[in-house]
Amino acid sequence: MRMTPAIKVILIINIVFYVFTYWITPAISLGGYTDWFLNFNALHPIGSSGFSVYQYITYMFMHGGWWHLFFNMWSLMIFGNAVEQRVGTKRFVYYYLLCGVGSALVNQLMTFLGVISPAQLVGASGAIYGVMAAAAFFFPDAKLFIIPIPFPIKLKYLVGFYTVVEMYMGITSLDGVAHFAHLGGIVVGVIILLVWKYQSGRPSQRSHSWRVDEGSHYEKDESLWEKLKKSFGQERKPKMRVTKVREANYADHEYNSRKREENDEIDRILDKIRRDGYQNLTENEKATLFNASKKMRGEG
Repeated sequence: MRMTPAIKVILIINIVFYVFTYWITPAISLGGYTDWFLNFNALHPIGSSGFSVYQYITYMFMHGGWWHLFFNMWSLMIFGNAVEQRVGTKRFVYYYLLCGVGSALVNQLMTFLGVISPAQLVGASGAIYGVMAAAAFFFPDAKLFIIPIPFPIKLKYLVGFYTVVEMYMGITSLDGVAHFAHLGGIVVGVIILLVWKYQSGRPSQRSHSWRVDEGSHYEKDESLWEKLKKSFGQERKPKMRVTKVREANYADHEYNSRKREENDEIDRILDKIRRDGYQNLTENEKATLFNASKKMRGEG
């Protein structure tokens, strides 16, 4: 599987953090405390002594074990490559980080409301669920095989099913999984996607805008309306093309009308010759008949 630039960097950072957490940190434990790297980067509950704002970013690169890391990175590669190719690398990075931060805030809100108990939060799952939402948004009818389902399922139904499951598990389950963080990633992702769609549907008042270039990166461009719509696959047909079609139709109509008038005039002159003889034609009628005969012989 060929990875896009942002997916590759995110994957490397997660692996590096995993190695530091479970291999290097125990080997260089400070004061005998082997979990200091995990404690430093995991997101602590607000108000606790270990909480810091930077943890809203670092927590999404931490994982609770090998399988936690593996399934998250595997899901990221499956869904993230297509999304990054669609929206561009810079916008994908912003989207990924915002979904991760948003999922953490939703999880903390549920803690504040007393729905779940306070706990450290680690893992990229919230951000990846946001990426899944984006994949379903851009490619709703793409089909995937999910074990143990014996038939392919459309992406829009798969993400919808996951959303319902995470909502139910968040309320009823005590398995220690941050289900509301997963749900938060989907909700925040959908909000961002709807904002992008709204922005693509109206002209901007700014003099510059960011545009997608071949689905790989962004660069400045003076165009606003068409280029924003291009990022969502809704590029308008140029008005010039419609104008040319109309001009061509008008030209054809004018030509056909002129040809009918010429043919009618020739028919009238021939009828006059049969009725009155050639010698009774006017000079203009003789010239018209002469020009018509030249065109028929290909001498025009």
